[in-house]
Amino acid sequence: MATQKPQDYELAELPTELSAVPGCTTCLSLVVARQNARSDGDYSAVSDRNVELRGHQAGSH
Repeated sequence: MATQKPQDYELAELPTELSAVPGCTTCLSLVVARQNARSDGDYSAVSDRNVELRGHQAGSH
């Protein structure tokens, strides 16, 4: 069985990141943690905070 190489592709633009919902301390905490991770160069943690924020907002807002 022959293997195929994935096709070359480019992202036209980066996906937008969610913002904190005004007045929600959980959202604010996750956004601040994401900013801190980015400033530390820990992009895995940035992604993790984005996933947590998406889940939180889907369940709470």
